[in-house]
Amino acid sequence: MRFAKRYAAICLLFALAGCAVNKEGRGTEEYVEIPNPAITMSPNAPETVWVPRSYVDSGVPRGGELVKKGYESLKGTPASAPQRLKTATVQPAAPVPLKSRIALLEVGDHGLLLPSSDKLTGAAVGVMLPASLSAPVAKDADLATPAGRRGAVTYLQQKFGTTVAVLVSAPDQVAPGKSVLGEIYDGMSGELLSSVSAAIPFFSPGDAAGREASLGKALTELAGKTKSAVDLLPWYAKVVAIDGDRIYVNAGSEAGVVIGQQLRLHRPGKVVPGLGYALGDRNGTLEITGLVGTNGAYGVVKEGKGIQTDDLVALE
Repeated sequence: MRFAKRYAAICLLFALAGCAVNKEGRGTEEYVEIPNPAITMSPNAPETVWVPRSYVDSGVPRGGELVKKGYESLKGTPASAPQRLKTATVQPAAPVPLKSRIALLEVGDHGLLLPSSDKLTGAAVGVMLPASLSAPVAKDADLATPAGRRGAVTYLQQKFGTTVAVLVSAPDQVAPGKSVLGEIYDGMSGELLSSVSAAIPFFSPGDAAGREASLGKALTELAGKTKSAVDLLPWYAKVVAIDGDRIYVNAGSEAGVVIGQQLRLHRPGKVVPGLGYALGDRNGTLEITGLVGTNGAYGVVKEGKGIQTDDLVALE
């Protein structure tokens, strides 16, 4: 019996505390301020609380009823009013950008090829063609002339499917205050698209370690600028084989191609002087159904006909 009374008293005190309202927040019903009967229940409890005068005049109702009315007075809405559920709109995930296949060539002989390749790989510029494949091309080509550069770039595209070529050089030698240069070429046309550069920080003459560190800083900066430029270029790959209803392209998982992806099919395009390579007319849609190694994939034509090798695929 004693426990029941104590439990009832605690419930009543809790109910009275639950209906407490600031004087400024009460509605049209008159409220009165009374000593807080729950002051001993919490060290932070206020000394007084505001309750409807009707509670004082008619006596305190049952605890559950009081809590309900206190809740209603605090919220300013009837407890029976339907509550609107908050919903969140789920935004579709942004498509993962596909990576271009990139060939790196060094103009001159300043030992820039391997460190530049490492910096570009670290900056996730794209799918890098191994330097062991691009170096012999640079050695045999006349990269000192525009025609020689164009020939080397387009050869790498035909041989290895590269869509972008970066030619790195140190025109004024590797020296403090001088710059390293990166020229970005379109693989299909061999056209120069843009150039970026980075200054070489100071190092003492004869300080091999200082030279290496300063050159590394410049090449890191150059790689970042190259990535920014390459990211703006449209992605495309080539149809390299057709076997029945399977269409094979020279881009795969390394480039970000995934099964189920939809790609546009285009006819071969043309070189637009001063701009680069423009895709030809669209002639279908290819759905990727399988991957071949890391640099190949195949799919089926979902729309279109007459697909041929050397047709191109691009992002939908």
